[in-house]
Amino acid sequence: MDQLTVLVLNLIFILFSTFVFQYIIVKKIPSLYKKYSKLFVITLGGFQILFCMSFTVVGSPDFIFDLRLIPVVLGGLYGGPVVSTMLFIIVVVARIPFGGNGIWINFFNMLTISVLTAYLSNKFRSFPLTRKLLTVVTVALFYTILIFLMKATVFEELSNFAFMLLYALTLTGGIYIVTYYIEIMLQNRLLHNAVIKSDKIEVVSQLAASVSHEVRNPLTVTRGFLQMLKDPTIDEKKRLYYLNTAIDELDRAETIIKDYLNFAKPQSKMASSIFVKEEIEKALELIIPYANHFSVNVKKDLMAGMKISGEAAKFHQCILNIIKNGIEAMPNGGDLVISCREMANSHVSITIEDTGCGMSPQQLAKIGEPYFSTKAEKGTGLGMMVVNNIIQEMGGTMDVKSKLNEGTKFKIVLPLYSTEKRET
Repeated sequence: MDQLTVLVLNLIFILFSTFVFQYIIVKKIPSLYKKYSKLFVITLGGFQILFCMSFTVVGSPDFIFDLRLIPVVLGGLYGGPVVSTMLFIIVVVARIPFGGNGIWINFFNMLTISVLTAYLSNKFRSFPLTRKLLTVVTVALFYTILIFLMKATVFEELSNFAFMLLYALTLTGGIYIVTYYIEIMLQNRLLHNAVIKSDKIEVVSQLAASVSHEVRNPLTVTRGFLQMLKDPTIDEKKRLYYLNTAIDELDRAETIIKDYLNFAKPQSKMASSIFVKEEIEKALELIIPYANHFSVNVKKDLMAGMKISGEAAKFHQCILNIIKNGIEAMPNGGDLVISCREMANSHVSITIEDTGCGMSPQQLAKIGEPYFSTKAEKGTGLGMMVVNNIIQEMGGTMDVKSKLNEGTKFKIVLPLYSTEKRET
């Protein structure tokens, strides 16, 4: 292979492995990535370094050239001093089998770059995009000048100017492209989290009205009994009955408010094993006031003992969004049935079915798309998009069937929690 082909091959592998890393590790198992992020970044950077050094341009018997600098620099800047140190060790050890005087240039240059990136890492993450790109390009140019300057002055080996220019352009262009690509992925992840948060705020605000209405009922009852207690002619038996009833009604109001606040408050983002039946029942306790407001009869048929892996808050949000949509599809009342069953293939099936207005085949095909909604001006379409994303994060699938004027049926399939899988 010619020089340009080798360097482009290095760049393609770095881009491809970064994409795979983002899609499989960061997106599919975010909780594990958050816990072991540095180890994952070191592993990715190590593979990229070893691949680049397996396909090199031989400048002379003592010197080889490739794009190993890109994972070293970006790993250090995004991962911090620990990652920078580990990648430095990997790149130095990997260079030893090639031999030649280039070992010492590689050691000195990579040590300089690793110290520089470790120093810049904390500040780098707060830089705007333009400054980040300028920083990595400057580091790449500095490295290029340093390596050819040392090669010429210390070891008296002059390099071809055309190759120097080719290497400088490929290295700086490559690190620019990879950094820009990483920033796009980071922005997409932030946008995804912001959409989930905004959708939850919308659900919270809409549930607030029904919760306040539901709380008003026990408070009205309590006020009535307290007024009757002012009557001095009431015998002791009735007095105790009125007091106990008032206390029970206040307890009911407290339970409604507590359930609402538990959903509204920030939750832990760590995935764990959650019981399907219990979590669905918690969601139902919160949504029942909303269903009562629409005269919707909610029925449940839930199998106990099934566990799945995920974040409880996100699972609640997913179930609440679907149930809420079903309730709103029945403005004149109706039935909503939610059930869960264990499947034969170590999965759990959650079914939510309503008797609402339903959807046409055209509307059904667009469900989950941003800004598509069957609620006219009231809907944004973000709710079902969030539901899709949450289910995918949990390793599940969702199937929707609907007929106009008959109703809609959602079927969610999620893998059961596996102790063996977690331990490995």
